[in-house]
Amino acid sequence: MRTSVSHDYFADQRQLNEFHESNVIVVYHLGRALTIAGRDVAYLEGVGNYTFVCTASNRYLVAKCLKIVQEMLGSDFVRVHKSYSVNRHHIRQRWFDNIQLHCGKSLPIARRRLSSAHEALSATFISPSSF
Repeated sequence: MRTSVSHDYFADQRQLNEFHESNVIVVYHLGRALTIAGRDVAYLEGVGNYTFVCTASNRYLVAKCLKIVQEMLGSDFVRVHKSYSVNRHHIRQRWFDNIQLHCGKSLPIARRRLSSAHEALSATFISPSSF
């Protein structure tokens, strides 16, 4: 028995490989594939083996774990909690134990990640407000 493979499949795989190399992620919303650039993502929220990719106005569910999505989007993301990774360019203000984003969301910094998160975020020149 012969199985036919569509050429579109290979084109889709090439596009996905190009997306993986260029700090974008493909999400599906209402049956359509959307491409979201890493610079547009404010933060990532991990829930088990799924990740919510959160922009300033929308949340998209991706069937990948937080670590994989963070690697796909590049080095602008800093893991600050077991369930959260934040885009350093979307930070409005940071305190000792949480981060305020431009979209209004406040994310906690886990106690065990305090020193590594503040060290990684110090490169963005956003000093903590209350140490």
